[in-house]
Amino acid sequence: MTQEYLLPSPPAPAIREAMAKAVQRKDKGLEVFDFSSGNIGNLMVSQPVFSRMEVEVSDSVLPDLRAIVEGLRDGIVASYHPMPKGVAYSPTGGTGPIRALVARYFRELHGVPVSDEDTNHVIVTAGGQQAMTAALRSIKPGTRVLIPQWEYGPASGIIRSHGCEEVRVRMDDALAIDMDDFRSKATPNSVCYVSMPNNPTGFMSVEQLRDITKIMVSHGGGVVWDAPYLLTLLRLEEGKARFDPRLLQETLNELRELGEEFHPHMCILSSLSKSCLIAGLRFGFAYGSTQWVDNMEAIVGRENLSSPTPSFIAGTEVLRRFLDQPKSYEWVCRVLADRLTLLVEEMGDHLLLPGNGLFGALYVLVKTGDQPCKPFADRLIEESGIVTVPCNQFYGGEAHAVRLSLVSVPWSEGEEGWRASVAALKSAMSQ
Repeated sequence: MTQEYLLPSPPAPAIREAMAKAVQRKDKGLEVFDFSSGNIGNLMVSQPVFSRMEVEVSDSVLPDLRAIVEGLRDGIVASYHPMPKGVAYSPTGGTGPIRALVARYFRELHGVPVSDEDTNHVIVTAGGQQAMTAALRSIKPGTRVLIPQWEYGPASGIIRSHGCEEVRVRMDDALAIDMDDFRSKATPNSVCYVSMPNNPTGFMSVEQLRDITKIMVSHGGGVVWDAPYLLTLLRLEEGKARFDPRLLQETLNELRELGEEFHPHMCILSSLSKSCLIAGLRFGFAYGSTQWVDNMEAIVGRENLSSPTPSFIAGTEVLRRFLDQPKSYEWVCRVLADRLTLLVEEMGDHLLLPGNGLFGALYVLVKTGDQPCKPFADRLIEESGIVTVPCNQFYGGEAHAVRLSLVSVPWSEGEEGWRASVAALKSAMSQ
């Protein structure tokens, strides 16, 4: 399949290719005489520098989070004990075993028919942000890129700085995409970037994602689907947010059908940051055509000679446990539901929420009325110490809303910190 909107597959950087071949031979247990790079950390990798390294999981860890914490434990230990593997270079796109796990993730969660051996269709990155950047920079400069009016701010900057033509698509008052406007703006070999569930609005619709993809395919184009919030989906009804496991599973089943049918035309971005609470590890991944992944690897490899080794080791352990015991997101969703419910009860009309009864992602929009968002956000922090994010970049123009994170405040039993934060916001908004 020809993807005219992508840059041609570039040759692999010589150093990265040599390092990758050395790692592949080592993984197979073959003899290696490695003269590939200035990988000075390797001087210690054969030395058992730590005779003992014990990390115990606390008995107080929440049951739904235990598998994730155990993965972190094993990743920390494996990075440094008995030999310090975490101080050496490792391939920027991930080793074969890591990629096999990522292929399993896209197969099981997205319905993409990719086998563990199809490692040329997946890439591991230093966080979902790096995956997004590399995916968008793989598109030919000059290509028309459609993006919803409300969308993740950094994507817009990458699209424009890379020399692509950014085209914003209208959204209605219910935060749904105006599909008539979308159809009128799609052109041959154009691309659409969309986060679904959406950051910052929380809007989620399998039907709209399917329609978007069909339109792009009919024009010989492609879709970059940014999906780190795949497992944070709530039901909104009667002024409350509720985690409905059946709703989530039904939505995932529909998304798997979409992925199975349209995967040749998609670059799917994801990470465990949100569902497994490991944003600081910087462990993201992506699925795409071999041409798309070739471009992404070249882009990442030119800017980073090595992956963040300890993060990839720990991330692999967490990913393996998540795939075997996918439970952590349920706890996250329950926390999100409780926090959003309190916010709706206290803030009511100040919030801009999706109108279709679904809510995803980790953020909510707070309306600023007639006041532009930047001075409004400045006033909140200067007068009340309340930190929000102005939404001009998310909106692609002057916005009258700020983005409020539902997860910046640490969790505690009873949620005193969250309650105090909401009370402070309510007081500031009433002034």
